[in-house]
Amino acid sequence: METCILEAVVSTQSTGGDYAVCVCNNSGWSVGVDIMKVELRRNTTLETFFSHMRGQFTPLEWDTIRGSGDNQLFSFYRHWCLKESYVKTIGTGLKFGLQRIEFHLGGPLDREGGLCETTRVLIDGVRQDDWVFEERSHDGHITAIAIQVPGSGWKEGGAGMSILHFSDLSISPVELGERDYFNLFNAKKELPG
Repeated sequence: METCILEAVVSTQSTGGDYAVCVCNNSGWSVGVDIMKVELRRNTTLETFFSHMRGQFTPLEWDTIRGSGDNQLFSFYRHWCLKESYVKTIGTGLKFGLQRIEFHLGGPLDREGGLCETTRVLIDGVRQDDWVFEERSHDGHITAIAIQVPGSGWKEGGAGMSILHFSDLSISPVELGERDYFNLFNAKKELPG
């Protein structure tokens, strides 16, 4: 089996449903990404599923999810992807208290091909102006990218999500020998931060 790497830096990745997503970042900004397929799992009802997830969202977020009519599951996964992308960016994963994070959705997200860049986040009730979230829906999936942008370095449309196929990623791969791959792996930090 051949191993190859891209010249861009893959900062973060996620898999969900039928897709894998990665964010390549050469800006120095902290980024995180999550993707989920919008589906009810484990032969459960929406009410049972939501009751198991009750503690993961703030009362305002639940009001938004529950107030979205026939789109409650879509709204749920939209909020979930936002939270996951945020905690991946800060490097804590789900250890960070998810009720400390509250998302104020910036607008509707069309179920097929929609894009939203105006969602904002509050941490412990304080708006975080150095965070940008790019959300996209495609083929029954939701993707959220969290980007921590110091100062005023963000330009609208800055992340630019694109759907790539494997052939797009393997145009000019660089083959690594077994020792090179081990050295890359061994150079990784054990713990974030």
